[in-house]
Amino acid sequence: MKKFAFLCIGFLLLALSVNTVYGQGFTGPGAGTTGRQVQTVTVMQARSLPENSLVILTGNIVQSIGREKYTFRDSTGDIVIDVDRDLWTLLGLSINANDRVEIRGEIDIENHAAEIDVRYIRKM
Repeated sequence: MKKFAFLCIGFLLLALSVNTVYGQGFTGPGAGTTGRQVQTVTVMQARSLPENSLVILTGNIVQSIGREKYTFRDSTGDIVIDVDRDLWTLLGLSINANDRVEIRGEIDIENHAAEIDVRYIRKM
């Protein structure tokens, strides 16, 4: 029972944080404190964005490369994504290489290469 309550609280917190970061609400003067805008981009575009840019990509997760890292592919190329193990469990997802997905996250520069630190995934 405690585990179920913990999962419910975790899911609620995740849903609130995703809505806060990626919400489509007011974006005019005084909106938000970070000034960061989410961008729908391709893999090629994501590679050239600065660290901590918020992005949305659509494509396929084609391979696990270990330690919560995966290869994500769209029509413009591949990029490494980092998906916390807890996110899979929390969202109850089962995704294979043929499933088209939308990922939301932020750019993280690792070893001079862009990666996506995934905050949310959904099947399309």
